Parts: sequence; structure tokens; C-alpha cells
Amino acid sequence: MTDAPLALLTPMANPTIEREMRRLVPDCCDYVVGRLVSRLDDSRERLISYAEDLGQSLAQFGGLPLSAIAFACTASSYLIGLEREDSLAKQVGMPVLWAAATIREELSRRGARRLAVVSPYPDAIHQAGLAYWSSAGFVTIFDERVEIGSDDTRSIYALAGSEAQAAVIRAREAAPDAVLLSGTGMPTLALLDLQGMPPIISSNHCLAQAMMRNQGINL
Repeated sequence: MTDAPLALLTPMANPTIEREMRRLVPDCCDYVVGRLVSRLDDSRERLISYAEDLGQSLAQFGGLPLSAIAFACTASSYLIGLEREDSLAKQVGMPVLWAAATIREELSRRGARRLAVVSPYPDAIHQAGLAYWSSAGFVTIFDERVEIGSDDTRSIYALAGSEAQAAVIRAREAAPDAVLLSGTGMPTLALLDLQGMPPIISSNHCLAQAMMRNQGINL
């Protein structure tokens, strides 16, 4: 195991990621939690700023040595794209475990190419997500939005988790290689089925797995 902790960065109003990480990640995985903060009201602009201001977000740790950054916001990657993920990681000078990138890694490990995507995003961000997966070489054969009644992504954090259940059933009926529950703010633990046919994976689960690998924990 590495001696330095991970920095888990989560959107400022997102309570879900920490709840789920407490169940997904064992105590031996050393991490500290920080907030991605923005004063922008527009969801797209706010999510982009979380990624673009990544270096500034690290200042809250006061120079604490870190092994990597676990960036717990999938939608930010959807909006900035693959190339910008790479360039921002180079700027901060340490490994960045983008939630979206850890999903790509899990899908590749499973040999999954045909996806069913279920997300709680407003339509514009949902569509950006589909474009992201296409640019990464995956084919989306089914997609559905979980309605949050708002264009503000902060409304996602009011979801209980059961709202996505019907969409997951329809996603499985489409017979993809994997069903992706996208987004770190939507509760997903009760819906995960990692051994199912097809498997159901989530942003939070994939990020948790990558965090443990970074710390040298056997999965």
C-alpha cells in the first residue's frame, strides 16, 4: 500500500458519494475528502469549473502529500471531453482518477462495448455523456434519463435511488454488454448487480475500485 492518501473530490452539495464510499471502500483505503466549489448557478458552467479549477481545489489540503486525486463528478468529464481530462491531469502533476475514466477502465476490463446508459442529468448533459462514450469507442444501444424536475443538477441529490429502478429494467431488456448508472449523486448501491447478465455498474463503484487499486488493495 502507498503511504500517501488519496484526495476524494466531490461536488460541494453532493452527499451521496461519501455515503456510498463508506460502504464500497474498506477502512484500509486511506483517503481524505475535499469539496469542488463553484459560485456559478448554471449547471454546465459549474460542472466545467469543477474540472478546470482542479489545481485550485487541491489548495484546501494545505500541501498534504497525496498519492492521487479521485475526481467524483462524472458529468464534468462529459462536458470537457477526453483530451481535456488528460491535459488537466498533466497540469496538476499527479494521477487523476476521473470517475468517467474509471468507468472506461471497468468496461474495458469486462470487454463491454455495447452500453445501456441511465442518468439523472438534464437532457443537455445527458447528451454530452452519450457523446463522451461514443468518442471513447463505446456504442450506446439504450439510454434513459431519470427525471429530477429541474435543469439544476443539484436536484439529483434529492433522489432516493428507487427512481432509476424502472429504467434499469428497460435497460437490461435491451441486452447491452453492461448497464451504466451514470453520476455520483444518484444513489445506486441497491441497484448494482456486478455479476448479472448484463452487469449493472455505477460511477461510484468504478471510482471506488480504482481508489483501492491505487492504494494497492487486492480486489
